[in-house]
Amino acid sequence: MDKNIIALGLMSGTSLDGIDASLIRSDGEKSIDIIGNLYLKYDPELKNDLFQFIEKINSIHDLKINFEKYRELERKITMKHSELTSQIFEKFNMKANVIGLHGQTILHKPIEKYSIQMGDANLLSKLFNLDVIYNFRKNDIEKGGEGAPLTPIYHHNIKKKLNLKNNILFLNLGGIANYTFSKDNYFCAKDVGPGNCLMDAYIKKTQNIEFDENGNLAALGKIDKSLINNVLDHYFYNPLKKNSLDIKDFDINFVKGLTTEDALANLNYFSAKLISENIKKDLQDNYDIILCGGGRKNKTLVSNLKKFLNKEFFNIDNFKIDGDFIESQAFAYLSIRSLYKMDISFPKTTNVKNSITGGELIKST
Repeated sequence: MDKNIIALGLMSGTSLDGIDASLIRSDGEKSIDIIGNLYLKYDPELKNDLFQFIEKINSIHDLKINFEKYRELERKITMKHSELTSQIFEKFNMKANVIGLHGQTILHKPIEKYSIQMGDANLLSKLFNLDVIYNFRKNDIEKGGEGAPLTPIYHHNIKKKLNLKNNILFLNLGGIANYTFSKDNYFCAKDVGPGNCLMDAYIKKTQNIEFDENGNLAALGKIDKSLINNVLDHYFYNPLKKNSLDIKDFDINFVKGLTTEDALANLNYFSAKLISENIKKDLQDNYDIILCGGGRKNKTLVSNLKKFLNKEFFNIDNFKIDGDFIESQAFAYLSIRSLYKMDISFPKTTNVKNSITGGELIKST
């Protein structure tokens, strides 16, 4: 029996810029056919509302106090997800068998046993009369895992699909940076530091610009290595003790008072240094690095990483896979695995005790 089905993955990342959508056909294992991708940008007002809301939500208690606003925003972003879903179905002239809805992360606190993603799976299911898988992190966290990263099983099987023989480290440079190391049938993964989140937060706050394009401003600044070393030595948080991170684990206060270029240069260098040090402490094997996520376009960040890691680097785009959509493809893939009750998180990826499935199913009526 052919187990291949079509899934739509919907992902809105920590950068709050919009929603990525990907259609794939897969059996949840090695058979992966990427049909196509589409992006929908949030309008500035919605992006700003989300940003302001997330800024003030630091606990479940904060969420309860602001629940009315949460519901209002959730409906708005669900309708944006619905708009993009209609567009991608029309563009590729097909409908999915299942939708994997990641949603917009509001809070990720696995130590306190929760991870909150905004997005109304019931509404999305009703609008399209399709099964929707959501709440991908809940089961993992309830079973003692950290709920992230969840994309490694997709990375691992993409390596097999591409028939790559060398050991590969997939380095996803999103708001948070995470890696998947894949060697033969073994894989492991971890969040390793800030990807774009510190640089994006700084330039948004000080210049009201979305991001430092290509790392151009960072390239003009001076790096204060004593400042960086001081922050690395005395940073309030040591990510080596955790497998998953939240953007609120980091802040930009250490560059206060610097010029825009110098601040971005130091945030860029710090991010690359922290990512690299955490990878080197975990892995002694030989491997090539494949970059995914928006940060792969930041030439200054990539240059810093190359200097620190001294490995062979490739963009995933070199393999005819669009590096902007790996996460949305992954959640399409995970929705299929969830539907088939396959494992989506593993001891070597989320620190969960045993490999388990995850995601909750809203059945179409």
